Amino acid sequence: MNIISSFFYRKRLRWVREEWGQGRKGKRDFKSIGSLFESLIKHNDKNSFYIDDQSWEDLNMDQLYSKLDRTFSFCGKQGLYNILRTPFLEEEGLKKRDKIIDFFKENTEKRERVLIELTKLDIRDTGVVELFFSELEENKWLKILYSVLAVIPLTLGILIYIYGIKSKFISYLVCSLIINSVIHYKSEGKLNYKINAMSTVSRIIKVAKNISKLNVYEIEEYNKKLEDYTQKCSRISKNSSSLGQIEGLDSIMEYFNIAFLVKERAYFSVANEINNHKDELKEIYILLGELEALISVASFREQYGEKLIKPILSNKGKFIKAKNITHPIIDEPVANSIHMVDRGIILTGSNMSGKSTFLRTIGVNALLAQTIYNCSAESYEGSYFKIITSISPEDNLVSGKSYYFGEVESLLRIIKSEEENTPTLSLIDEIFRGTNPVERVSAATEILKYLNEHNTLVAVATHDLELTKLLKDKYDCYYFREEVKDDKLIFDYLIKEGVSPTRNAIRILSMMGYPQEIVDNAECRISSCE
Repeated sequence: MNIISSFFYRKRLRWVREEWGQGRKGKRDFKSIGSLFESLIKHNDKNSFYIDDQSWEDLNMDQLYSKLDRTFSFCGKQGLYNILRTPFLEEEGLKKRDKIIDFFKENTEKRERVLIELTKLDIRDTGVVELFFSELEENKWLKILYSVLAVIPLTLGILIYIYGIKSKFISYLVCSLIINSVIHYKSEGKLNYKINAMSTVSRIIKVAKNISKLNVYEIEEYNKKLEDYTQKCSRISKNSSSLGQIEGLDSIMEYFNIAFLVKERAYFSVANEINNHKDELKEIYILLGELEALISVASFREQYGEKLIKPILSNKGKFIKAKNITHPIIDEPVANSIHMVDRGIILTGSNMSGKSTFLRTIGVNALLAQTIYNCSAESYEGSYFKIITSISPEDNLVSGKSYYFGEVESLLRIIKSEEENTPTLSLIDEIFRGTNPVERVSAATEILKYLNEHNTLVAVATHDLELTKLLKDKYDCYYFREEVKDDKLIFDYLIKEGVSPTRNAIRILSMMGYPQEIVDNAECRISSCE
């Protein structure tokens, strides 16, 4: 047994060493990965801040998550997702997290010991989260019935051994085995999914117990909690020992399980314990997922350390001062600097010039600063923000909502988020693009004024140059521009102070091969309006 254990240990050690500091390719099932987070916000305090679905999609966080994810278990994947969806709004928790990440990055031997244990967890979604937020079926009478039915074949076997082979004993035994087989196969489809999840729960408890005994002082806070919770759940591990043997049994042992209803009886024993200790199990799962997620971030820092800095964050005022900030998922990004102190910014510029990307760059770095204590910049100073965006609201054919109505709802989220103590960082792209110019400019002006006066730092991109004049006392103006070379648009993606002096919408029509008549008439119409 020691030889086998040693073999698997070396195999896991080689695995974690090969993967350290490396990205992990492959598709991710974000619906499953996000299931723990969705359940937590549904059952916990709805007033605590988290990144909502709209902002997550606006910031392309699925892509950033994939770049950060170096986890081995499904538990770790969910832990990383939770971290990115719930930014800190204060220093203490964030600094503690940063200290642990640095520890795992610098201490190879201890990191590997913890990680080897975590690799023993399932890499798949085994339905374990569902157990934490639902009630498992408990039927006292079925449990008694299955226990009786399990004893009957054993009793008949003893009688046959004592009195010899008699037809009535054989008949009773055959009937008993048929009944137990019918029960087994009828319940198999219903229980298998839950039993697999129960087996995973048992493994989770064992891994948590092992980690708490590693005596890694730097994660002592985790160790104490894991030790406490695993002690309370010890009976689950004992009662689920039969469940752990179900996978990989040979056919003879499988017949044994069918004859004596081992799986069914074990289910009811474990179900009762899980129902009684769901809170402890949930906390164990969250703690293990968080630990593995922090190791994943440490691996990310190992790979991209030269491009990352630690931010300086403050609970005072509303500001962002960033030098040479870039988007972390762009391979060859263009760095820009921005200075926003108590005043928002209005971004203007041609189509495709980089306005939306810059909004996302600000948002993503603010989020990373408050979740993993890193930014992709030369320097970053900013407030702790509630981050809410309206970059890509969509119409919804199923619910019958128009694009404009989607925008209205999206912006209302931002307005309702304003809070006296914690400022909001609001990133808005093409405000009210779904309605006519007159009402758009009027409504946008009042909304942007309101947000600026109600503890919100706003960065808004727009083609409505009127807004730069109407809001010049409350917002600073920046723009992106392009050059035309050999009938091609060349973008430098560098931010500049002021208002965009160029536009390119009609030029793009010409470059794409639209009839010259359309292009010329459109240009004439613009000239007559100016």
